[in-house]
Amino acid sequence: MKFFLFILFALLLTINGNPFNRKCKCKAVSNTVHFPFHSWDISSCKLCSCNDAAMTNCEQACKTMVETYAKTGCGKVIKGSKVKYSWEASSCSNGISSIEYTCA
Repeated sequence: MKFFLFILFALLLTINGNPFNRKCKCKAVSNTVHFPFHSWDISSCKLCSCNDAAMTNCEQACKTMVETYAKTGCGKVIKGSKVKYSWEASSCSNGISSIEYTCA
């Protein structure tokens, strides 16, 4: 019985990602080859589901972060470069935006 519970628990972790510690990660990437210019750990939550605010708002928070990053000049990136945002909310959602921002 213990072995069965262990297998069930391992299967749950494999399918659902890590429900004990989820993270929202964001990157400003180049518009062509998606090379990362800068990255942020936006939020995290322990023992939360994909419906938690930290996970559902990950894309919007990342969009705002990269928008601000582009408006302030993108650090050491060449002026006029174009960036997109890429986000990953653990196993809940991830992707790369189709919107491009120009570095000031």
